[in-house]
Amino acid sequence: MQKESVLTTNSPLMMRPHRRQFVIGSESFRVYDDWHCCQLDASTWISYCPELLASWTIDANGTTWVILGVAVETLESRSEPLAEIAQTASADVPNLYASWAGRWVLIGNGKVHMDASGLLGCFYGTTRDGQVWVSSSPALLADILSPKADSRQLYYQQGLSWFTPPLSRFVDISRLLPSQVIELKDGSIQPRPLLPPINPDLNYEEALELLSQSMITALRRLYQKQSKLWLGLSAGVDSRLVLAMAYRGSVNIAPFTRIAARMSVADRILPATLAKKLGYQHIFLHGRNSLANRQHLVTEHSAGHVSQGDALPFLQSVRDSLEGISVGGWCMEVGKAMWRNSLPDTIDDTEICAQQIARNYGEPLNSSAIAGMRQWLEWVKQTPQAHMDWRDRFYIEQRLAGWQSSKEQLYDLSNIQRIPIVNAARTYALMLSIAENRRLNAKYQLDLISQAVPQISCYPCNPSDEYFGKLRAMIIKSSYDPLYIPRIVARKLRSR
Repeated sequence: MQKESVLTTNSPLMMRPHRRQFVIGSESFRVYDDWHCCQLDASTWISYCPELLASWTIDANGTTWVILGVAVETLESRSEPLAEIAQTASADVPNLYASWAGRWVLIGNGKVHMDASGLLGCFYGTTRDGQVWVSSSPALLADILSPKADSRQLYYQQGLSWFTPPLSRFVDISRLLPSQVIELKDGSIQPRPLLPPINPDLNYEEALELLSQSMITALRRLYQKQSKLWLGLSAGVDSRLVLAMAYRGSVNIAPFTRIAARMSVADRILPATLAKKLGYQHIFLHGRNSLANRQHLVTEHSAGHVSQGDALPFLQSVRDSLEGISVGGWCMEVGKAMWRNSLPDTIDDTEICAQQIARNYGEPLNSSAIAGMRQWLEWVKQTPQAHMDWRDRFYIEQRLAGWQSSKEQLYDLSNIQRIPIVNAARTYALMLSIAENRRLNAKYQLDLISQAVPQISCYPCNPSDEYFGKLRAMIIKSSYDPLYIPRIVARKLRSR
């Protein structure tokens, strides 16, 4: 048996909370009348929004599995996930998904497995009578468990602007880490390898080619699923690399750029230039002031796990006109060897290290966020991975599984579905197999771009506003930020 629900993109359901969410427990949990409630086995029910893609199959031993969300195989030699599961023994199914990109959860054989960085997040908790519940929605799980909430508020680009996994905003609700699997019968947590083996001896050119093929395969297969692929294109290197891979793979994409008051001049000029150079039609998206109408949705849907600033693209209705799948460059930072000068090389003392992380972000040392960070650091010490720097793991299990995952959960309210093509454990392992000096300053990404599309390698990534000339930069910025010049004048008057 193989069954895949329809990947819906045009629906009137958007303006209600809990869109594309799921709940797993010992009984059904129907949030709205149209929610699907399916019994996976004798003790497990899966309840989910009809707009959440659910793909069902039976493995070679007759065990039922379901993939919630979008999982795409990045190895060209392999079939798509459902077909691979169908011919695999139950015990070996978890060995298949290291090469699956996307944003997904796999449920079967009594366990829940997440995508490589937990972008389709899993919160879990236990009722007083010992019943285990798992959900992508902290709000829905809070309705079931009635936990006490952390009083800490999240602020955009201030401090640790996420609740630090394995903790959540709620005292009795935990967040599953990407290096963990949860047993549904008792809620016990088992470790899983975060990534396949990292190979520091891998030839550089071979690593680049394997990365290219992984991204191109993901793009081609996503295009087969949904013929309209959008690409959020900026002046940065990450989205430009996706553009280059799409061009090399002859994948038809539609680049767009979100107009925002805080965008750079480069973001206003270069995306359209790059797209035109490669023969793609580029558009700009303008938001509108929908804050009052949507703030209640943010609150009810995310349960306080997203700051006001991070919610802004949804609050301003920026992506409302888009339908289909949006691919982009988020998750690329995994391979950028970040925080080498600001965080310690080792985590021998987890208390001191947690405080250093807090200081690095400007988080108060009495913050509740430090407890989650300390627990995570202890878990990292218990489950080390060969050749993996803990700071790279920090990016996967905190910045992605904590901060980015909650943003993606909020963006589920939009029509467009955001699918990261590099969010696969094998892809991350390939990135981290590259020597660190070639990962710093995005050198390997620039090499991939120049190999795939040398005709755009002459355009700088994220140049300063001054690169375009002072007068031109002022004219451009004032065109989408009417207060830009008045602010400059006010600053000069204050400085006199």
